[in-house]
Amino acid sequence: MFLHLLPSDEKIFPVFFSEYAKRHFLKRFQKDYRGKQWQITEDSIRQDLSRISNGVSDLQKTQQIDELWHDGEIWIFKYDFRIAKTNVSVKASGNRAVGIINNKTNRIDIVMVYSKTDLPKNMSETQFIKSAINQVFPNVGWS
Repeated sequence: MFLHLLPSDEKIFPVFFSEYAKRHFLKRFQKDYRGKQWQITEDSIRQDLSRISNGVSDLQKTQQIDELWHDGEIWIFKYDFRIAKTNVSVKASGNRAVGIINNKTNRIDIVMVYSKTDLPKNMSETQFIKSAINQVFPNVGWS
């Protein structure tokens, strides 16, 4: 759930997967969930997040998404998702996408897509996310 809400309106955010996410994360999901299963999941992630602040669905007010950091027009969030055609709930799946919303440019960039089993044992999930974002996207300024 977001503590610093985006303005609720009918704005649709275009959603992009960063090159970092494609290189380091998406390949594993594509390999593990072949065929349309991963494609349906990826499309669902894009569709859900594109309407993050839409008055009808207002995803930012649900338990499926967590604000990790906010400064001005930038939000970093974690989004829980499940793989299409599985009977596992969103929360129980342990699958996460981390994104950056830039309200000034009106876009969402997915920077990480992972399962909780991918996390290193020596750090928390938030530490893992923060270190990756600061390493790969230093211009965001998450300190």
